[in-house]
Amino acid sequence: MDKPYTLAIVGAGISALSALRAGLSSERTILLDYQEKPGGFLRPALPARGFEDYATLIQTSRLPGQLTACFNATAVGLAPAIEDGEPHTLLVRHRSGVERIRAYRLLLACGGLELTREQAQIPGSRPAGIMTPALAHQLLNRGYAPGQRIVVYGSSRYTLATARRLARAGLFVTLVHSPGLPDASILIDPSPSLNILPPAQLVSLAGFPRLERLTFSRTPGESFSLLADTLVYGTEMRANTGWLKSSGLALSEQGAIKVDQHYLTSVPGIYAIGTLVSPSLDHTDSLRMGREFAALFSEGSL
Repeated sequence: MDKPYTLAIVGAGISALSALRAGLSSERTILLDYQEKPGGFLRPALPARGFEDYATLIQTSRLPGQLTACFNATAVGLAPAIEDGEPHTLLVRHRSGVERIRAYRLLLACGGLELTREQAQIPGSRPAGIMTPALAHQLLNRGYAPGQRIVVYGSSRYTLATARRLARAGLFVTLVHSPGLPDASILIDPSPSLNILPPAQLVSLAGFPRLERLTFSRTPGESFSLLADTLVYGTEMRANTGWLKSSGLALSEQGAIKVDQHYLTSVPGIYAIGTLVSPSLDHTDSLRMGREFAALFSEGSL
């Protein structure tokens, strides 16, 4: 069996790149990510206002030469070490099959998943034309228009960046803020093909087989409808911990990984950072967590 790695990093998004940029390194390290290159799901929305540091990080990052990088590789299972001093085991699915990767220390930075309309339990039919921002970006990357009359729903900078990219593609887009205080930059600089509306609650949708209409409310008794063939639903994120359910790692009530002040999970030798710990569509804490973890690692505090 191959010699275990000293450190295995699961995920090559903002938090992992931030840690590597800050000097995270080990004698024998492997980096795994399900995408074809680093940057995480935020990458297609960049460059965008409010994400300048993120864009610079992704554009200028160079993976350390001594690091083994494996892309198109998805971690699907984790078996923590039974005894102290033994390596942990990751199950990793490649296009060619499933591989076991052993490492004495793990850094979990595999991010989050966008909350879907089904998880939010919004009433109405189940038509085609409802998607997350990530899917909208994937379609644009392949040269496809998600729809002709698009409503983007959410209040994050990432949601705004998605709406602006759709508008730049020549599509008619209406951005409706979900309830809460949106970033001030979201309220300015609309384009002719981007209509921005104040916060409202999405209460139902209608249409079949394709989406036709969305209904919103602001106050009791006040509602309005928008004609749309596409809804890009981007209100919040949940931690990508489904594949860790049988690992024994302690999770919060919301499903995020619990860590201490050193980013250590409930299992010795396994650490977690980024949106896996603090879910946020805007990756609010990811840059900071990456830098802090790298500093702790280099100081020998872990």
